Amino acid sequence: MANTTSTQSSTGFLSFNARPPRIWLTSPSAHPPEKTLLAWKDEGFEVSYLPYTPQEQASYMRTLKTLGQDLQLGETYALLCYGAAATVVLKTATKPLPRCCAIVAFYPTVLPSPKTKYPSQLQVQVHVAGVSHQVSPPPPPPDEWFADPIAGQYAEVEAGLAWTRALGCVRRGFQMDVDIEPVVQAAWTAKYEDDVPERGSVGVVKKMTQNSPHVTILPTLEGGVGRKKLEEFYCEFFIPSLVEDFDIRLISRTIGVDRIVDEMVVSFIHSDEVDWILPGVQATGKNVRIAMVSIVAVRGGKLVSEHMYWDQASVLVQVGLLDPKVIPQKLKKQGLKRLPVVGAEAAEQLINPRQEKYNGLLKDHGLLD
Repeated sequence: MANTTSTQSSTGFLSFNARPPRIWLTSPSAHPPEKTLLAWKDEGFEVSYLPYTPQEQASYMRTLKTLGQDLQLGETYALLCYGAAATVVLKTATKPLPRCCAIVAFYPTVLPSPKTKYPSQLQVQVHVAGVSHQVSPPPPPPDEWFADPIAGQYAEVEAGLAWTRALGCVRRGFQMDVDIEPVVQAAWTAKYEDDVPERGSVGVVKKMTQNSPHVTILPTLEGGVGRKKLEEFYCEFFIPSLVEDFDIRLISRTIGVDRIVDEMVVSFIHSDEVDWILPGVQATGKNVRIAMVSIVAVRGGKLVSEHMYWDQASVLVQVGLLDPKVIPQKLKKQGLKRLPVVGAEAAEQLINPRQEKYNGLLKDHGLLD
């Protein structure tokens, strides 16, 4: 009745635990969703599949109650369930399921009542798209499962959010503490601290997943998709653009389930072209200081993506490409006294907030006394 995919053995919190943490995945489909199985396997779990057949519901429920029988002392398991199978699992779990530590349910055909109580040690999470708070949703057909990569209504952004939440729920159930910082820090070191472009670019890409990683630098739309394109980008444009006095001061680092968000201040003298910040702009000799944010996603110990943001208008002001005092005539007649942009003072406020530096634009326009 079950198909099983195993990961390599690892040691649990007890020395005699020889297997990785066990996940059972169950849905009305006769075949397991291969991409989902592989995603959980990459995160270090042993994944088994249990198909649900409505005509055999009694047998299915009996099987649910015995899933933990072959586990060793101290071992637990988690359940990921979809559609009609999720409805049955959530109903069955109101009574203790031996050794079950977490249940993640996607689009159950009937939502559990808010008054439903589950065992206190059980982590329970339900994912449903477009739900009315008053009425349970109609059962979505499998081709409308937003988190299934092969479904007609697959939504990548929403599926990514659901993945992060599900992974967090399962790890809490297993009491797993996974440190994703070393892989992100290793890529940071290769990118910013290796002054040999060929070596640094290889060092960054080696930390990336094989499955179409991407880097998006939003203000200038630089970056790429895939390891080959990213290796070219880092080798030919990014690393060579790090001028001699390029400096990064990390202001904060937030570590999530599968993402790290860095808030930093980047400083440099525009003594040479910086292709990923000011592409095509010849050196101006100006000092530049900008607040920057980087969000790095990690899957299975590999980098999946990086998104970088900063205020490009602030950069243009600092290198002389944008003058806040130059205002279109029509807007000047309407009372606009200067463009609503600032320069290096924004980065300064991030490091050293001072009340007298706030609300200058409001004061200029008579909006604040």
